[in-house]
Amino acid sequence: MKRPIPLPLLCAAALAGSSSAPRAAVPSADLILHGGAIYTVDQTNPWAAAVAVRSGEIVYVGPDSALAAFTGANTTLIDLEGRMAMPGIHDSHVHILESNHVAAGTCYLPPGRPLESYIPKLQACAPYQIGTNWVLGYGHSIIDVALHLQQDGRPPRDILDEAIPDRPAVMLELTSHSVWANSLALQAAGFGPDTPDPPGGAILHDPATGEPNGILLDGAGEIVMDLALTPNWMLRELNYDALLVGLALARKNGITSLADARAYWRRGYLGAWRQAAARGTLTARAVVGLWAYPYLDDDQQIATLASLYTGDAESRLRFSQIKVYADGELSHTTAALIEPYLRVQLAGERGLEYFDQARLERYITALEPVGFDFHIHAIGDRGVHQALNAIAATRPVGEGATTARHRLTHVFMVAPADIGRFSQLSVIADMQIDALSHPENQRYYWPILGRRRVEERMYRLRSLHDAGARVVLSSDYDVGDISPFHGMHHALSIGTESLPDLAAAIRAYTIDPAYLMRQEQRVGSIEVGKLADIIVLDQNLFEIPPAQIGRTKVLLTLLEGEEIWRAPGFGR
Repeated sequence: MKRPIPLPLLCAAALAGSSSAPRAAVPSADLILHGGAIYTVDQTNPWAAAVAVRSGEIVYVGPDSALAAFTGANTTLIDLEGRMAMPGIHDSHVHILESNHVAAGTCYLPPGRPLESYIPKLQACAPYQIGTNWVLGYGHSIIDVALHLQQDGRPPRDILDEAIPDRPAVMLELTSHSVWANSLALQAAGFGPDTPDPPGGAILHDPATGEPNGILLDGAGEIVMDLALTPNWMLRELNYDALLVGLALARKNGITSLADARAYWRRGYLGAWRQAAARGTLTARAVVGLWAYPYLDDDQQIATLASLYTGDAESRLRFSQIKVYADGELSHTTAALIEPYLRVQLAGERGLEYFDQARLERYITALEPVGFDFHIHAIGDRGVHQALNAIAATRPVGEGATTARHRLTHVFMVAPADIGRFSQLSVIADMQIDALSHPENQRYYWPILGRRRVEERMYRLRSLHDAGARVVLSSDYDVGDISPFHGMHHALSIGTESLPDLAAAIRAYTIDPAYLMRQEQRVGSIEVGKLADIIVLDQNLFEIPPAQIGRTKVLLTLLEGEEIWRAPGFGR
């Protein structure tokens, strides 16, 4: 860090303007940020020029002129030179380990290409697979698959068999809501012509033979991926390496707290988190969402999830959320809808349910008393409606306001009648706003939903905000861009459903997701007594048009006052 001689002129000026009455000595700070535009997210004191930090805790927020009492011989001084600082970012929905898993992505299949064209690439990358005897890859689009099937192409299974005939192979679609499997992978999962669809999934079949055609939607694909990633010593090391890569990307983007959105505990992911915490390499406050598998026995799974709970507020690592899917995804036509899809029905006219309302109620009733908050994936309007119903049905009667902090994530579609229920039920709306959210791009959904439903029910960000819902923004990395500034830009640029102002967008990445993670008393704003999770930006977000917010870079990231990221050249 920059270590100039402690500011004698600043100290002298401050002392000259002070009272001659004796003052109690104040221990000097370890770190001072000064000379900046510090946006605190504290509504009573939104802006400051300086912050002092001692033992990881903020001890002063205010003007530069009062820093003398906190400046000592060993105080590190960082001159912001007018730059903007703000609280560290909270990304409340990010796949920080899963998105960087080398073993799960040996073969990269760029989307937008015919399935047959992937054969040479698959043949070339298969020998380099590590961590498992399966061949794994990712990247193709369900649109590519749908076009292939509409054109009566040969079964996708046969194409993958030609490329990789001697080992099980499975390719994860870019949204992670389907996989493309070869014959050996289907056999390993026990999927044949008469296999019923598993909960939350669908096995697509060749209409000519009745055999599985190699495309497995949602929960059916999860079964195969679990087989491919059965833990072993090498996968455990790769899990840890993937987490470290993700954490490095997070701190570079100013993310000091995150909620990992899907921890596959049957694949050994929890071990990587524990390892990072034990080794001191966990450079973020992490609340991990334990995945609720749709195909496991409920009694056994509930008992296992309860045994995994950890919720120590002082710990940097907590296993204190349950990630559960209510439905699937729109492009797969697996998101659960109130009205039928207009076309491209891959899993029934109105989508599918991973956990229906009754099953959600069972899990919430059993696991909320343990201490878990629920992170419920709900994309379609029927998925959202049933998830809200489940939460309403499990609310205690006559006990006042609930202490639960459940949230629905995505919320791409919501029926008008359900908008007010988020506030009424104290349910958080966790949304990812990207380029597809812009009105001119929502036409992408017209062919499967119809223009009326798109305009009436999709991306109701402002409507939820104005109805009193606590709205948070998140990335869904790597489905979405991890930069929070891209998210802020889009949330302010989607027409009538934009958030009202930049302050609301910043709150949705700081203090409100801090509440979601049950740590708003410790972080999420820059206030005396809170921990010094602070970032410095290369431009003042309040002085530029929304279109330029997405270009923002983080120059410095502090976690409890300790530097975890510094941009090359900053302060040197």
